[in-house]
Parts: sequence; C-alpha cells; structure tokens
Amino acid sequence: MDEDIKPADSFHCPHCLRELDLPEDAWYVTCDHCGARLDLKSQFAFLRGMDAFEEGQELMVRRGPRKRRNKTRENEIYREVVDLFVEAYTSLQVAFAAKLGAAQRQVGVEMMSSMSAEFFNLSMISPFELAYWSNVMTEQRAQLEYDRLQQQARGVSGLWGQLKFLRWRLRLGQLRKKLPELSSKLDRLEQQIEFIDPPHARNRKWKP
Repeated sequence: MDEDIKPADSFHCPHCLRELDLPEDAWYVTCDHCGARLDLKSQFAFLRGMDAFEEGQELMVRRGPRKRRNKTRENEIYREVVDLFVEAYTSLQVAFAAKLGAAQRQVGVEMMSSMSAEFFNLSMISPFELAYWSNVMTEQRAQLEYDRLQQQARGVSGLWGQLKFLRWRLRLGQLRKKLPELSSKLDRLEQQIEFIDPPHARNRKWKP
C-alpha cells in the first residue's frame, strides 16, 4: 500500500473499536473480533478528512470574531481554512465511496453538511449539492431522534411517564410522516446531481 494511503501501522475498527494490526500491501482487512470487512482506502480517507476538517475549524476558532466575519478569498487566514475544508471534503467523498461505520457515517455527514454550506457561499458547489448534504443530515438526525424516542417509550411507567409517552407518540407520528418525504426528496436530488455512484452516506436500511 502507498505511504500516502497508509497513515499508520494499526488503527481501531470503526464497528467494535478493537485495535487492528494491518498487513502490508492490503487494501481490505477483516476485523478478527467482529468480522467486519473494512475498505482501508475509505477508512484512511475518512481519517484524513476528519483531521483536515478539525484543523480548519480550530483555525477559525483561534481567530477573533472580527477576523472570522471577514470571509473573503483575499483573507489569507480564510483561504487557509477553505484549503483545509477542500482537502476534507474531497477526502470524505472518497470515504463515502464505501460503507463506513455508523458513527463515522454520522460524523461524516455532519462535516459534509457544514462544509457544503461554506462552499455554496463561495459559489464552489451547486445548490443541488448543498441541498443534498443538508437533507442527508436532516434525515440522519430524524432517524436518530426516532430511535431514541422509541427506546425511551419502552421504559415509561407511572402517570408522568404516560404523559411523556403521549408527547413522544405525537413526535414519532410526525417523524414517520416526515422521513418518507425526506427520502423521496433525496432520491430526486441524487438524480439531479447525477451521481455515477451515490455516496454511502444514508442509512438506507433504516426502518421505523
């Protein structure tokens, strides 16, 4: 494996968090603890993307509010931030070419949504791409909220618990209506963007 692809001799399985030793010249590895088959090119692209995104975010935070408001290409600091975000964005596009762990996918979607908003303001991406990542994040958050409320509803007891259950049931109904609409919208956006291979950014196996 090329040195620019392989950043370390070992890393943690994104599914079970067990540290793995990586064989030389391997593009795929199977976790000997949970059995997950990992695409190392995608995994290392995710790690590079996360590092570049965090570095860009830290650079923004270290600057005072006045400098952060000056978001122009002539601003040297902001140019450096944009360069880091471009590196992160392109790396995450590579990462999403394969299936990531659930936590990686969730974090990756949050990063892509944040950066796409920044890039759209600079006329670097289309409104379709901005809408895609924004709606993927909305879909993801709605699915996570639904799962959380379902779990909470299973453990209710007493009068106060029943009152909370009624509120949760109302919200669950709203989410059940909203999620199919989001899914249809995202299907249309994927057609408009004309992905050769849509990114593996959505939890397509999710069911209410």
